[in-house]
Amino acid sequence: MFQPQFSLTLRIVNELSKIERLYGKIASEKLIPSLALQLATENQILATHYSTSIEGNPLTTLDVTNIILGDQIATTKPDREVKNYFAVLTKLFDLERRRVPISTELTRELHKELMEGLETKDLGEFRSSGVFVGHREHEQLVVKHNPPFHTREEIENALNERFAWLMEEDDLHPMIKAGIFHHQFVYVHPFLDGNGRLARLLTAYYLLLKQYEVARYFILDDYYDVDRHLYSDSLHSADSGDETSWLEYLLEGIAYSLQAASGRIEIMRKAGIEEVMGEKRVLVTPREEQVLEIVINKKAIKTPDIEAALSVTRQQAHALLSSLVEKNILQKHGKTKMSYYTLVKKITS
Repeated sequence: MFQPQFSLTLRIVNELSKIERLYGKIASEKLIPSLALQLATENQILATHYSTSIEGNPLTTLDVTNIILGDQIATTKPDREVKNYFAVLTKLFDLERRRVPISTELTRELHKELMEGLETKDLGEFRSSGVFVGHREHEQLVVKHNPPFHTREEIENALNERFAWLMEEDDLHPMIKAGIFHHQFVYVHPFLDGNGRLARLLTAYYLLLKQYEVARYFILDDYYDVDRHLYSDSLHSADSGDETSWLEYLLEGIAYSLQAASGRIEIMRKAGIEEVMGEKRVLVTPREEQVLEIVINKKAIKTPDIEAALSVTRQQAHALLSSLVEKNILQKHGKTKMSYYTLVKKITS
């Protein structure tokens, strides 16, 4: 049975306290729809940019934004990496709504979607050969990590042990469990490629399951991208079996990201983005808020999407969508059964 080793240092305790204070402040914000939508959209774009950038993707934040919003066609491998990552990231919210547990089955499914169009074989399949993690430095190969398992059976067994530990209810703080899992997934290194991106996605998903609104209120990846070598060195410092140093680094990064998210909210408020139209404040019902969350994730929805996601009748789904159109939050396209809805593109103050 998997049992991680770490010390509960004063630094870890202080960072956890800071995280809870900062997250509590953000979560208690009474964000009206336009501000919440803007924050969530921006966070998902930034999470996609930073997580792919860590792995060497050269695209700028503007490039990533254009690809995600459909203003730039994905034609290159970096484009596809971004498009795939964003698709998996937004899928996490639906998985969380259905309370899908983290498992080897889900891991293979997400890896296949993450790597589609980037690899031609072994999509969603655990590796069956040796591999090492490293980089070239001054024409020399620097090996940082040689994973301990090299057959699909060994890898699946190792992941099952870690998933069982992760999903078990205990008294360990979710942030600590998330950090240990992040490292352990990379340590096992179950796939030939895409392990880092998938580790960050699954870590975010675990925190979503624990009611931390990752990629809505804040992101995890901006701090890692500040110094990629420090991120890698801190991550692999736990390969020796002691997770302490890595946890200190990770928790400091989460606090940094929460502080940055709080700053973005203040900038948005000052810019008047919370105003939907002129001085009119749009109020929405809890059900309408759920519809807006679905729109954020899917970008475009039809009435049957709302029926299925919220378990309501077609008439109720249509009423929810029509109300949001009247409030100028959603825009309807088409007049037939094929009509669909998107967010109103421009918000004026």
